[in-house]
Amino acid sequence: MLTPNTPPFNDLTPAEDERLSILVEECSEVIKAAMKIQRHGYESNNKGQLPLTNRQDLERELGHVVYIYTEMIRQRDVNPLKITESAVEKMRTIGQYTHHQP
Repeated sequence: MLTPNTPPFNDLTPAEDERLSILVEECSEVIKAAMKIQRHGYESNNKGQLPLTNRQDLERELGHVVYIYTEMIRQRDVNPLKITESAVEKMRTIGQYTHHQP
């Protein structure tokens, strides 16, 4: 039985859990913006609802991801060196999975 003093099963603090929730939400917004670009193009927009082009919306949402990424580093949720190592590895291997990138 859970009580107010029962630790969470995942050992996350409320702040850690909240940052992860923000990350998930912002990543889903990036996915949504990218899908709109695939369907309608970079310069299209949803007239009447969003004054931004799809490109501007993607840029805004990527900025939100950069914010929470930076905050997670600041709070020591993630190790920036490990993230950089992973990015470098992706740069080395991505070519085998792409068809149109220089």
